[in-house]
Amino acid sequence: MIYLNLQSNRLLLNFALLALLCSLLFFLITPSHADDSIQTFQSPKKLNGIVLEHLKQKVDQKLNSPVISINPISKRLRLARCETPIQLQDKSPEKITGRVTIRLSCSKPAWKLFVTANIDGKLPVIVSTNGILKQTVIQKTDIKRIYLPYKKVRRGSMQSLEKVIGMRAKKSIGPNKVISINFLQPPYLVFKNQPINIVSHIGKLKVEMAGVALQSGTKQQQISFKNNSSNRVLKGIVIAPNTVWVP
Repeated sequence: MIYLNLQSNRLLLNFALLALLCSLLFFLITPSHADDSIQTFQSPKKLNGIVLEHLKQKVDQKLNSPVISINPISKRLRLARCETPIQLQDKSPEKITGRVTIRLSCSKPAWKLFVTANIDGKLPVIVSTNGILKQTVIQKTDIKRIYLPYKKVRRGSMQSLEKVIGMRAKKSIGPNKVISINFLQPPYLVFKNQPINIVSHIGKLKVEMAGVALQSGTKQQQISFKNNSSNRVLKGIVIAPNTVWVP
């Protein structure tokens, strides 16, 4: 009787162990609900990462000390996992500061999503290192480049040293002033409606005449002018202050 009870207990124990093993195997080979969710839906974290990487590349070398703040995509958003590369469209590709909108889309399955972000940082500007008199040709020592918060940079502010050097001050500029495009004009040697000296050659003979410039011009630029003697309108090359050469 005791022997039969032992045999029965062993059978029950074996059945219990077998059932436990089957349960463990079923748990291991059956995907959890969370895994199925990851495979089924698009990860908001990944979408945010795509937008962030695009904006980093966009402002690289253009903005100093950039700070990019993305309005996070809700974790409760359920977008089907994209089976094709996600497409990104920047609604304002030239804009590198302030509020921007990025469009993300998928073709299979079809969905689209708009993500907004704010970009803060500093922009380069050109400022005068000392006072610059009106009509002075600006030299390298007259200016320098600094960085200002983008909200303090006015429209038309110059950002490139190369584009300012060699220009002429349209008006007097005080020290430590941000150089605006309105402060500048090309380094004209001849000015419109101003008297000029017309130079030409006939053989070895140099001929000089008086005229009036019909255009402003920089060195080696071709302009139109009027010959005072003949009243004819001709073209010539600017070679010196108030001097035009006729080939």
